[in-house]
Parts: sequence; structure tokens; C-alpha cells
Amino acid sequence: MAAILSFLVPGAGQAWAGEAGRGLILATPIIFLVVGAGAILSTQGVARAVGLALQPGVLLAFLAANVGIAALRVFATVDAYRLMGRYRLPASGRAPRWVAIGVLAALLTLIVGTHAGLGYVGYRTYDTVTTVFAEPSQEPTPTSEPTLEGPSPTPRPRWTAPPPPVPTPEPIWSTDGRLDLLLIGADEGPGRFSLRSDALILLSVDVATGEAALFGVPRYLTNVPLPPRSVNAFPCRCFPDYINALYRYAEDHPEWFAGADGERGLRATEEAVGALVGLHLDGRLVVNLQGFVRLVDALGGITVNVLGPLYDPLYPLPDGSGNVEISFAPGVQWMDGQRALAYARTRHQDSDFDRMWRQQWVLLALRRQMNPCTLVPRLPQLLDIVGDSLSTNLPVEQLPDLLALAARVRPDGIARYEFWPPDIPRLLDLEALAKIRAMVREPFPAPATPVPGVAPTPPPPSVAPLPPPASPC
Repeated sequence: MAAILSFLVPGAGQAWAGEAGRGLILATPIIFLVVGAGAILSTQGVARAVGLALQPGVLLAFLAANVGIAALRVFATVDAYRLMGRYRLPASGRAPRWVAIGVLAALLTLIVGTHAGLGYVGYRTYDTVTTVFAEPSQEPTPTSEPTLEGPSPTPRPRWTAPPPPVPTPEPIWSTDGRLDLLLIGADEGPGRFSLRSDALILLSVDVATGEAALFGVPRYLTNVPLPPRSVNAFPCRCFPDYINALYRYAEDHPEWFAGADGERGLRATEEAVGALVGLHLDGRLVVNLQGFVRLVDALGGITVNVLGPLYDPLYPLPDGSGNVEISFAPGVQWMDGQRALAYARTRHQDSDFDRMWRQQWVLLALRRQMNPCTLVPRLPQLLDIVGDSLSTNLPVEQLPDLLALAARVRPDGIARYEFWPPDIPRLLDLEALAKIRAMVREPFPAPATPVPGVAPTPPPPSVAPLPPPASPC
């Protein structure tokens, strides 16, 4: 009994055996940890506390503390068992010795096994976090040189990590009142020369209210403005091919686009979308589309309300071996990962613009169905998927603020926008560019008082359309 009590709470068995002082000493580290965790939860909230716990330094401290707590529990359990050995209980009041030793061995096995499992999950979490969150690259300060002879993106202060890196009460992206994050669905696999930005969605969140909006960026947009450092790559000062081809072009032309190999194309895409919408984006989140399939399957599938019939006789198989016929009837239905991806990607019946709408619809369905009860039991598998399929250039120090903001976003209240024709033509001109920038400002009203040090985005001017580029890309 004493061993079982100290197995549950180190020191409890010692107190039961009459050694209250000894028990208090053994219980002190656990009391300190519980009180500290409770204080953090009460002052920071659950979402921010999770973000703090996912900091690499905190995860390494957890791994060390896990070993120490395991050793403490082993010692407390054995010590409580030994202390009770001083008492000579009557034969009717004690179990056979082999039973007592068997119970003690089982308790010690549980302690070692539990903390080994926690250590494994902690290490995998550390490895995943350090893989997903890349070190922030040193980027030149945006210049005031205009793109497309129109208004230039409004520069924002770049995040710099204070030494030592401690999360600040207000994230840097709160200075202009909104978080702007580019979501990139990366398409790579059989038949692909390299990664391709198959889906581009701009996520904007109002920091004050938690209101959010999704802006679908068609992959077939042409004449998308380039960032200041790259405007001279083409006579039009824009990218004259489809925007989803910019990744490959930037990777092949380091003379025009900054960044290391493998990162240059993503950076060029992010900066081009920022120039398109007139904002300096806060970062990007890249998801491999096959990773999306694995995520949905790991969660047991998702339920999607299909609003209209959809049929595609030539949907490509994942392994590139051919095509398959798929169809979706209207109504609420369960989908596994491959079927959910097919619903989001097919475009042979309708158009690329309808496909953007379906991509956002599936993302919102996935967000609505995520909850701790489904995530925690699958944590090791989810860590594998996230580490293999997700990457971002956001600093990990911003994670507590990001999770706290995400917890305030209502999935059912997210506004959705697409840059569709005829209002937004595929071949962009300055009039279309002005409409896009006005649309991006539409969901969130301008702040009543200006934010110090941040200039408001000027209204788009009325200008003549841009002539077609002199030569194709």
C-alpha cells in the first residue's frame, strides 16, 4: 500500500508510514511543478501555455526533468516499500511476500515505461518543432520602388529575436492590427519536374477581434507584380507566366531572386503575393498535399457538406500511373484523405476558381473537426506527418501568440474571397491590381487611431491598364 501511494504521489507512502517530513521532501518537486503549471495556465491561458511548452528550450528542459522525475518516483516507491518493512504485521494482515514483490516490480515497470514513452514523445516533438520552424532569414528591408508602376507594398517592421529569445506580450504582427500568412499547398510527385505551388491562399486575421478571412489566389494569374529586388527580371516588372510557375523560375535564377536553394522559390512566391495584395506578409506555411492526405487519414477522415454534384472522368492517380473516374453527389458525406484531396483538387468539370472555393471549404471542415480528443491519442503519428509535410518561416518564438490568436478564430465565421473573373482577369493590369488590394482591406475596418510607426496603406489610384509583356516567360 505504501509503495502504491508513493507511485501515485511521491512522498505519500512515506507519510502513511509515519515519515511525514521525509514524504514532504519527496513531494516538494512535484508540488512545485504542479503549482508552476497552474500559474502559467491561469495567467497565460491554455493556447499560449501550449505554445510556451513547445519552445525548443522548454522541450529540452522537459526531457531532462522527465528523467529526474522518473528517478524520483522510482526512489520514492522503493523507499516507501522499505519503510513499511519495519512493521511486523500479523500474517492475516499482510500479503505473501512474492505478491508484494510482484506488485512493486509492476509499479516500477509502469514508472519506467510511462516516462520512456513521455521522453519519446518529447523528443519527437522537439525534432518536429525544430524541423517545421526554420530560422528566420535575414531579408533586406523593402524599398519604396514601385511595382507595376502602381502603389508599392506597405513595408512592415521585420521580426528580430531579442537576446535571449523570450516571447513578448504583443507579437510584432500586431503593430498593424492583422496577421497575414500565405498558405501554400505544394504539389510534388510522379510526373512533376519539381515542387509546384498548387494552392495559394492568403489567411488574414484581425488581431483585436479574431475575425479571419481567406483569399484564394488563382494559380493561373499572370502579370503578378514582383518584389522590388526582382522587378527588373522582366520588362513588365512583373512575372509574365502563371504565378504557380514562379517557384521553379526563381529557383533557376538566383541572380534575380534572393534566398538559398529550395527556399528561394517559396520566398519569391510569398513576396510576389505580398506585392499583389499590397502587404508585406508576416510569413508562409507550406503543406505537402500528400501530407494533407495522411493528416486526414490519421484523424479518421472528415465530414464535408458537398453543395453540388461534381464529376471528373480524368482525375490523375496519386502514383501518376493514369487517370480514374470520380464523382461526388450533393450532401453531407465522410471522406478519407485521398477523396478529400480529390474533391479539393479536381477542376475538369468546373474551373480553377471553383476549385479554390472547394479548397477553402475542405480546410474549414478540417479545422472544425479538430479537437484534443482526436489529436492526443494519435500524437506520435501526427508528429511524423507534421515533420514530413509542413514547414514555415515564422519564428518559433511567435508560436504562443499564434496559438492564442488561433484559439479566438471561429471556423464558422471565417470570410472567404476569391480573385475571380470578370472583376479580376487572369492577365492582370493596374486596375485589377487596385481591386485586389481594395478587396484585401475590405474584411477588417481601418483602426480608429493610427498605430505609431506604421503608415496606413494608401488607397489604390486610378491608373491606365498595363500593356502585355514584351515576351513570354
